[in-house]
Amino acid sequence: MPTVDHFHKYPPFPADVPVADLRCLSFTKLLADEESESERLFQSCREIGFFVVDLRGISEGEAMLKHAEIAFDLNKKIFGLDQEELNKHAFQPNESLFGYKHAGSGKLEDGSPDALEWYNLAQDDILGTSAPRKHPQVVEDSREAFQDFFYHAHGIICHLLAHLDKHLGLRRNTLASFSPQDKPSGSSLRLLKNSPQRIGSHRTNLVGHTDIGSMTMLFNVLGGLQILPAGAENVDANWRYIKPELGCAIINLGDAMVQWSGGVLRSNMHRVATAPGKQAGCTRYSVAYFVRPAHTVLMRRIAGGDVIPDPEDGEEDEDICAQDWEKIRGAQIVRGENKPKSMGGRMPKTRKLQASR
Repeated sequence: MPTVDHFHKYPPFPADVPVADLRCLSFTKLLADEESESERLFQSCREIGFFVVDLRGISEGEAMLKHAEIAFDLNKKIFGLDQEELNKHAFQPNESLFGYKHAGSGKLEDGSPDALEWYNLAQDDILGTSAPRKHPQVVEDSREAFQDFFYHAHGIICHLLAHLDKHLGLRRNTLASFSPQDKPSGSSLRLLKNSPQRIGSHRTNLVGHTDIGSMTMLFNVLGGLQILPAGAENVDANWRYIKPELGCAIINLGDAMVQWSGGVLRSNMHRVATAPGKQAGCTRYSVAYFVRPAHTVLMRRIAGGDVIPDPEDGEEDEDICAQDWEKIRGAQIVRGENKPKSMGGRMPKTRKLQASR
């Protein structure tokens, strides 16, 4: 996450909690197309669907960290507004998730209220792809800062996607072309807040889920984000914290990447729990950039290559555009017809052939 100052404002992440074993990748090495680092990225996307990227030491990465720091400061200003002002900009569940969500409006697995607030900014709104939405004055005064965040974050995501293009046997810019910033989409910047909790509490603040889009970039300082290891039963004892790292962003893949890759890439279950140790007593802020496909992009596997596997017997591709796909999946989850679960991690076609020789 951004600067040393931000980390030093809070108690340290405790050493006695179960932590996920994620690869920490160097953005400098990825920009230089170092083959070993590229392979580590691909394996992370297949096996876990999560990795950490160190953005320090190179101008593009350092600029992103600065924009994340500005977004953190704006996050605190937004949630410092009167509740009455925030409620004027509440999101409408039947229309979109853009705007303000108050704590308790979502439900956990046991039906109890969640403990997470957010303010969700539509990329289309901030970049001018759609008509502007109304926001509190602090947001309106900061549109240029949010634009800078969107542009820099998207640029870094595109660099990461280019490595996946290579390992999936696709032409460069294939995956990035599914989420252009000048076409309408559900991409967003979400500013999140968890109020302080009782130290030692194991409360879940946001229910376990996978992201519906293609890739997410998260910045946080306090712990709380957890993932469920591949194949593990969904019980509290199996969830693992992701430790925030100085100068780094947490990256995870969403369900769209599973669709396009024929199940090779992985979308992993994750949730937000109370921060561990003494961090639980602090207000937890985080900043997440959710990249989703353009509304018109088809949600079917990319066919014709030597890496993405063909459909198996009884398996059908969904010939549907992203906008409709997202609506259907969201409605299924609300009705309880599609329980969140990790997906993907299949063996690529070429590696199947190699293994059979």
